[in-house]
Amino acid sequence: MTMISLDMRADRTPYFIYFLSILTTLLLVSNNLLGQGIRFTGSSQPIEKRTSANFFSEDAFTFRDQFAINFDLHVPNNSTMGYIVRIKEDDQGSIINLHYEKEDGQAVFRLNEEGKANLITVRIPLEQLIEQHWFPVRIAYELEKGQIELQIARKPAQVTKVPLRSPYSANVTFGRSDYMIDVPSFSLRNFRIGNNDREMVFPLRESKGDKLHSASGEPMGNVANGTWLMNDAYHWHKNTIMHSSTPSGTLYDPKTKTIYYFNQDSLAIYEIQTGVKRQLRFPSRCPVEIKLGNSFMVPEENRLYIYETHYTTPYTGPTVASLDLANFSWRIESSDYLQRELNHHAVAYLPDSRQLMLFGGYGNMVYSNDFLRYDLKDKQWSAAPMVGDSILPRYFTSAGRSTVDQKIYIFGGMGNESGQHIVGRKYFYDLYSLDPKSGTTKKLWDVDRKDSPFVPARGLVIPDSNWIYMLGYPEHLTHSFIKLRRFALQDGRYEVLGDSIPIYSDRISTHANLYFDPNLNKLVALVQESDDDVRSTLTVYSLDFPAISAAELDAFPGSGSRSHIGFYVLGVTVLCLGGVLYVRYRRPKQADPEPLLTAPPAKQHEQPQVNRINLFGDFTVLDRRGVDVSHLFSTRLQQVFCLLLFHSHHTGISSNLLTHLLWPDKPKDKAKTSRGVAINNLRKVLSELDGIEIVYEEGHYRVIVESICYCDYWRLQDLLANGTEILSPEILNMLERGEFLLGIDDPIFDKFKHDSESMLIDNFQKQLAKSRADKDWSSLFRAAEALIMVDATNELALEQGLYALYKEKLESRAKTFYKRFAENYRRLMGEEYRRSFEELWLRVTQ
Repeated sequence: MTMISLDMRADRTPYFIYFLSILTTLLLVSNNLLGQGIRFTGSSQPIEKRTSANFFSEDAFTFRDQFAINFDLHVPNNSTMGYIVRIKEDDQGSIINLHYEKEDGQAVFRLNEEGKANLITVRIPLEQLIEQHWFPVRIAYELEKGQIELQIARKPAQVTKVPLRSPYSANVTFGRSDYMIDVPSFSLRNFRIGNNDREMVFPLRESKGDKLHSASGEPMGNVANGTWLMNDAYHWHKNTIMHSSTPSGTLYDPKTKTIYYFNQDSLAIYEIQTGVKRQLRFPSRCPVEIKLGNSFMVPEENRLYIYETHYTTPYTGPTVASLDLANFSWRIESSDYLQRELNHHAVAYLPDSRQLMLFGGYGNMVYSNDFLRYDLKDKQWSAAPMVGDSILPRYFTSAGRSTVDQKIYIFGGMGNESGQHIVGRKYFYDLYSLDPKSGTTKKLWDVDRKDSPFVPARGLVIPDSNWIYMLGYPEHLTHSFIKLRRFALQDGRYEVLGDSIPIYSDRISTHANLYFDPNLNKLVALVQESDDDVRSTLTVYSLDFPAISAAELDAFPGSGSRSHIGFYVLGVTVLCLGGVLYVRYRRPKQADPEPLLTAPPAKQHEQPQVNRINLFGDFTVLDRRGVDVSHLFSTRLQQVFCLLLFHSHHTGISSNLLTHLLWPDKPKDKAKTSRGVAINNLRKVLSELDGIEIVYEEGHYRVIVESICYCDYWRLQDLLANGTEILSPEILNMLERGEFLLGIDDPIFDKFKHDSESMLIDNFQKQLAKSRADKDWSSLFRAAEALIMVDATNELALEQGLYALYKEKLESRAKTFYKRFAENYRRLMGEEYRRSFEELWLRVTQ
């Protein structure tokens, strides 16, 4: 009886599955999300690389009476002229195209009857379209009336007569089409074609491939050379990198789409919309002595304000100054001095009251929970007492102002109840609101997180009444990743969005800022890193908004419902189908053998056995006969050779600097003699090798290395500069010899060791992120192992390696991997690794 009942259910299952599939499609089609779209490559590239998207590559859609084509368009300011779309009807021999070009600061759209006449011309100021970023386009056909209507950017529609008849089979191609090869650079999203009876929707939410899917997931066309914009909502785009040799600060002005990176003497400007970058020197230096470069914008004045709250030495100069962004002149605003060290405080500017609000910070071994304000009218700092829920002392906290309720929201950080650093610190993941008008604080929620700790970067983004967005990173790790998270304002539910951004966070002046540009629909991240609290590097990243998760990136086309109902229904469908198949076809099955994380087959790279110099591992030199002549290099010759080699990528090392570094205590004449003897001895030893020599030009020494001579350090630079994969066998073989400059412990090489290690760590961290995004678990594990080979105590590598082993179901191997890491950690750090295998394994499996 049971068997009959099961069979009956199995017979009905196909109908149930069909019903659920239809329901899933309806849910996915009915979502109100905007599609991500396609970026088209235009005439700036060779013909074969220009983009073409044919939405009905096999069967054209046929309509009677009337139909309309709707889509959203984005045309960048630097776009070339050309054809955006062609609508063909083969039976009638009708082709309508839409052409775009720029004339005298205007965007000009021409609807043409191809090969015959211009039908409609629409002119719109280019700055209006750039400001809108995305704008709608509608081409409507009235077949019975023989007319076409064109509407762009919600401007008044224009109508023209054209010989048309019903039925009409529309074949729609965007970009390059047949012999029409002039294509502007543009982006397309939300393509729809239809009428009141039926409509075909293309959300364009694919992230890879060359198929165009309808909202129901059916492939209906093809795209060539297109770039899926879905990826721009997951992968952070590195826009530019800038450098400063002195203390500096940075901020982003959404009003002008401009990033400002300033120091005492100069200003670097980057326009994120156009990619234009320029640098200028101030007519007069900044009157405030810049230490941390705290800054904020006052848009109504078009001025950039900087301020400092503390100096380590006595200071009596200005503490607040502003920069006129029209003529770049400085104005002293105030000399009022807080004399409080408030590192990593939260800040928000209140335009209504023209006040800057500060909260929290760290200095002099104390955490702060004070609210302070700077009044732009009175030019004074003062306390800002608040009422309501108290906030524990902390730093590394972040604040942002909501555009909906105008309240300030304060999130997380590190600190403790006493405010004393010596007591120890804890991580906070709580959210408070502050009403600037009433001065009332209110605790909204506190999340009890169990996974890896992080602190928020500067700037909360609060675009609506539902979510707050923030960047977070583990500040306790020198090399780590920044992650974008969004938290629900109501209850603190959160998820990780997008991929990661690497950060070097070894110094107090390192920080990251998050901004939201509602016109560009982009998040902008400014990551300012320093290795000595003086010089810094600014890296600018951008991400399309709304950002998406890894699951959404990999979802089947058309499945991007934010509510995830479609995913749940689809999941039920799969479970039902799986259950039926299990009942009907279950059979004993032999367990699969344990998978192995191994590298793909690759030819091992053999280092040459003659004319070879190794700086990774033991210092080794083989002459032209293959004889090891390393013993000829005394400690001093090794030092001289390395200094010359490391400076040879540029102009070389000056004789004065070489003397100062190696013979600092000798009289000038004796140091010069010692230098000459060392250079001569080095030349004599190197003469035993082919393809390498020392040259002296314009007071500088440098080493010339030809291809016949192999130097692993030199070769590594070339490989990475040419884009060789960091997991290539040749690079891994180099690193397996041992650490860079092993046994050469002179402090003068500390920077070169650090730079080499940082370069490798940065490349391996990028490989970790790429492998995880690609779900290439073998590559992820090999990258983690290689990173530990370079940085034996790198906790990120440990976690990623364990995650790869978890995905491959290799728990026993994971224990061995962890044990080896913990033993190296104890040997190098002189203490036990603080986290157990069980704790880490639980984290990666959640």
